[in-house]
Amino acid sequence: MAESWHSIVDDEIGHVDDVMKTEVRSAYPELNRMCEETLSSRYHSVRPALCILSYHANGGKDTEVAVNTASCLESVFEGLHLHDRVDGNGNVVGMKKKMFSKPPSTTKIIVAGDFMYVMGFRLAYGKVPKVVPYLMQASASISDAIFKITDLEHNTGITEEECLEVLKKKSAIEYQILMECAAKQADVPEERLCDMRDCGMHIGMALQLESELEELFGSKEELSSVIAGYPMLAVYYSMQDPSCGQNIRDLFSKKDMSQRDAEHIVRLMGKTDAESRCRKLVSEHMIKASEIASCLPDSKYKKAIFAFIEGA
Repeated sequence: MAESWHSIVDDEIGHVDDVMKTEVRSAYPELNRMCEETLSSRYHSVRPALCILSYHANGGKDTEVAVNTASCLESVFEGLHLHDRVDGNGNVVGMKKKMFSKPPSTTKIIVAGDFMYVMGFRLAYGKVPKVVPYLMQASASISDAIFKITDLEHNTGITEEECLEVLKKKSAIEYQILMECAAKQADVPEERLCDMRDCGMHIGMALQLESELEELFGSKEELSSVIAGYPMLAVYYSMQDPSCGQNIRDLFSKKDMSQRDAEHIVRLMGKTDAESRCRKLVSEHMIKASEIASCLPDSKYKKAIFAFIEGA
């Protein structure tokens, strides 16, 4: 994505980090350090930037409102993502070495996630109370999706609709919420709120699909989602392949899948049209997001949103 798309809100993004470091604090240095280290996560700067851009593109003028809205949303989302690092067996998985110098224990991951989540709500109640219902809506959707994912793990009978539902309710919901919530803070009409929600949904779907494709066909260092048997759309498509599908299904169904098994699955997937079908879907979602964003009044903030969509 283009490096300069968020430059007009860089100062406000910096203030988001300042707010989170100030508001999401405890008496324990290690807990504070764990919370601060989540700020290096992949989409930490993307979500606040899109939130702030949505606020200003919809006519919002109060920088403090924009920053506090982005800060409480980001704290809650990052707290929930920390919980994602604990699998169904209580083991810490998928921790990036660049995020934590030493992998923390399961208990500390859960505590840190809970802490960030609660502090995000506290910040919302104290500074931007209109955000609270949105936080509750996102939390309910993500929680529901997590249980859905658990039910579908290693399930070779998953459907395309189930995979898309998981994408929408677990990941795209964040972008739906932040773009609609930011517009709400700018006091726009109901019709515009629906537009921003739909725009965020398409952006979120595209970004999560890209993230899954990068794990599958990019670095291949961990493949933790494959090993966990998550219901990913690319895996579903590959299991329908007449040539490799049965072999992929046999491997994907293994509850004790090894890294070697996961790497074999990905090699087989590379022989199918799964990646190209997902990339086509990414493009379709971004085109729809662009079409919806065209409803915004002309401004430098609208141009930045378009630059993000075009460069993603």
